[in-house]
Amino acid sequence: MKHLLAIAATLLTVTFLSAATEPPAAADEPPTYQVFLPVIIRQPLMPPYDMAQFMIGDRRLYEVQHSGGSQARHQTQVEGDRFYHTKGDEIKAEWEELWATEDTIYRGTDTSPGNGLYYTLYENNQARSAWSPRFWDVGDVYERRPFVVFFRKSNCTVTADGFQPSWLRFEAYYPSYTFRSGITLRNVIELTWLLEEDGEAIESYFYAEGYGLVGWGSIDHGFSYVSSLHEPGQRPDNKREVIACLDQSGRLPRAAIQDGSLLPPGYRAK
Repeated sequence: MKHLLAIAATLLTVTFLSAATEPPAAADEPPTYQVFLPVIIRQPLMPPYDMAQFMIGDRRLYEVQHSGGSQARHQTQVEGDRFYHTKGDEIKAEWEELWATEDTIYRGTDTSPGNGLYYTLYENNQARSAWSPRFWDVGDVYERRPFVVFFRKSNCTVTADGFQPSWLRFEAYYPSYTFRSGITLRNVIELTWLLEEDGEAIESYFYAEGYGLVGWGSIDHGFSYVSSLHEPGQRPDNKREVIACLDQSGRLPRAAIQDGSLLPPGYRAK
């Protein structure tokens, strides 16, 4: 998306140490010249906001600090029509799988819930779930009801499944946002995940233009925030972890039964 540019003139005072055509007021004071230079100012974005602009990063690397003390290197990686929010380092990085169509952002598999598990979201027996509209505005709420299946990473056996009704709310757009680390990023959005349409936010997510996922928080698992930025080439790319038994067919596994039951307590999926 092209951004509007506003050009303003600013007065800059430039001191030259060379000789002037007229002598200065004092012999030891150099002459002063005033010149006008254009300054380019990027205006804030306007609604409706394109979620792909915030969620699909440009492959830059940055560190994200968790309130519990751990740290992970983040990077958005694009492969075909999918993009992956990776969290780890060049040895091994967990990932979240997403993709964008003309009107919707979808989620598929997430390998980062912890406890040696991963999960996949399904709708109509296919490995996909609408996550948000692609274009929407602050204050909008999006209802979801994916069928969620949790698997063990070691052998891909099913450990839990069920529907998880939830809502995603577009909380805010920030022309700039300063995180706890003191780092300020431009064009940041905040989304919250709810288990009741008008209920308390269970989790929150921050996405920044050019970066992707830069922070999150929850009511029971702490919070995280971007803590340092890497220059291009300063660190090797993240290496997405490989789950050898991961089913690539996109079909619902036979061991998962859609009998209308909800995801058991203790399991949670975006």
